[in-house]
Amino acid sequence: MTAKTFKLVTIYCEAVLESRVIELFDRLGIVGYTVTECRGRGTHGVRSGNWRMSANVRIEVMCDVDTSDRLNEALMPYDRDYGLLVVRSDVEVLN
Repeated sequence: MTAKTFKLVTIYCEAVLESRVIELFDRLGIVGYTVTECRGRGTHGVRSGNWRMSANVRIEVMCDVDTSDRLNEALMPYDRDYGLLVVRSDVEVLN
């Protein structure tokens, strides 16, 4: 069995950004992603998720390194005005 190596990009952001992030995926040719609601505390304070406008989402996508670089660059304008954290790691897909 040969594993395929990808970059896993995990985006933690305010829920109001979800549709904008998905639009970026479409423009970059990213077709698969996973979105989950999440709660926690960070530099923007506690996010309880009790109210949709104060909720956070975690959006994950696997892609190549060039696409992950372009995605990160496209997300940076939102970093000024919204809670946003972008994490990239190496993953292997086994199946």
